Amino acid sequence: MSKKIGNIEINTPPEGYKTSLKSRLIVAGVLLVTAVPTFILGGWFYFFAIMAFLLVAIAEVIKAPRKKYNWFVYVATYVIILSFVYWMFFKGNMSSYLKDPDNFVMSLDEHYESFEVSVIGIAASLLVYCVVGILDKNFGLDDIAYFFFMSLLVGLGFQSFYFIRYFPIKAAAEPIPAYIGATWGGQAYGPELINNNFFKYFGSFELLLFVFIAPMFSDIAAYFGGVYFGKHKLNERISPKKTWEGFYWGIIVGFVASAAFGLILAATGHPILPFLTIDKWYYIVLIALVEPILGTVGDLSFSLIKRYYDIKDYGNILRGHGGILDRADSVIFASIGAVIILVLMKNGWNFLVY
Repeated sequence: MSKKIGNIEINTPPEGYKTSLKSRLIVAGVLLVTAVPTFILGGWFYFFAIMAFLLVAIAEVIKAPRKKYNWFVYVATYVIILSFVYWMFFKGNMSSYLKDPDNFVMSLDEHYESFEVSVIGIAASLLVYCVVGILDKNFGLDDIAYFFFMSLLVGLGFQSFYFIRYFPIKAAAEPIPAYIGATWGGQAYGPELINNNFFKYFGSFELLLFVFIAPMFSDIAAYFGGVYFGKHKLNERISPKKTWEGFYWGIIVGFVASAAFGLILAATGHPILPFLTIDKWYYIVLIALVEPILGTVGDLSFSLIKRYYDIKDYGNILRGHGGILDRADSVIFASIGAVIILVLMKNGWNFLVY
């Protein structure tokens, strides 16, 4: 059913739409109240908040295939994903300790300037899953592929969440020559800036908002665009309800919201990062454009897995929203993409840094 307003044809929302929307808004409000303060505070508050989400997400990864696994599959998956997520934290702090054990202080933001996982860890995780497949008749080739893929994807995704919150502090504390002359709120980048409480809690929070805004606004716009204007199915095999109209709404709104946020901050002298000043506006636009596209790819990729296992959601911890992975799917892909672009920008687009 649909109705016309002028020359515009608008769909009639399906039955149960208002109830579903109300539930979604309530859960979204609770998440905003409980999670956003930890995102602003950063530090250990953010560290443990993301860890809590991660532990639930790992449980959802294991649960998705709807099979009963031996206990060592659970243990191995938790250990492998946690090692991927916290590799930079462990590697950086261990390196600092070995250099100067007498003056060592554990740091969160000091070591997030690159994006990587241990090659040995990747090889070891693949070996572990292959050994499980050999020893456990209920753990087939499809399980090996699924668990290896999801371990690496979730591991990189959640590591990127830490990166985008802590990297601005690292970038401000140790400005490279390319930053010389750049300021934030009139104050030069350097050790003094990171002691500025406004920068510590809000300035360093800008990057996380910039990255998250695009997939979040894209999801919202795609949902409403699909409900009210959707006519042509995007990919019924993967996601029966998604439409091309919703896709375009999502990309446009996500891009505009993210670009506007980044450009306004840069224009007012509060750039998201030292190398994202207003004279480098095209970098801001580039990231803002890539983010909603990657977010959509992430959404569809996670939906592809759900269709394969014939499940509606990864979990039900978020009423009306599904599980953690159902909400983080687009953000995971967008964050990974943003981190890769930012590291390349920081290193003068030197692809050899990876």
